[in-house]
Amino acid sequence: EVGMLSQLRNLLLCSNNMNGTMPPEIAMLSQVQRLDLDNNTFDGTIPSEIGILRKIEILSLGNNNIHSAIPSEIGVMSQLNYLSLGDNNINGTIPTEVGMLIRLGQLHLQSNLITGRIPTEIGVLSQLEHIFLYINNITGTIPTEVGNLSKLTELNLGNNS
Repeated sequence: EVGMLSQLRNLLLCSNNMNGTMPPEIAMLSQVQRLDLDNNTFDGTIPSEIGILRKIEILSLGNNNIHSAIPSEIGVMSQLNYLSLGDNNINGTIPTEVGMLIRLGQLHLQSNLITGRIPTEIGVLSQLEHIFLYINNITGTIPTEVGNLSKLTELNLGNNS
């Protein structure tokens, strides 16, 4: 069982045609810094227990079939600098807790079913360089707080509502 690997720092299982739901035991990997499950066929939800991964720097779950909201528990991942949940069926809104990810440099949420507005809290993420929110159902205007993102080099909001 993967949860028993208490010293594991990197779990890279991308492009392995893995399926089913993501096991909540992933949260037992207390030392993991990089979790890459991209390009599989995982479905179901992102387990809320994922917030327990306090040392994680890279979380990459893109190109699966995840069909849940982004759990608010993601906000406690204080070391996270790369978040990729693109090309899934993520629904709901972007949680305001994303504003707690003060080290975040890249935010990839493209090609999902995300609704609502871009949270103003995104404007405090001073390390943010890339924001990809294209092909969603995001509404409203770009928050003026985005103007505070002095390191931002790419902002893609195309094909939204």
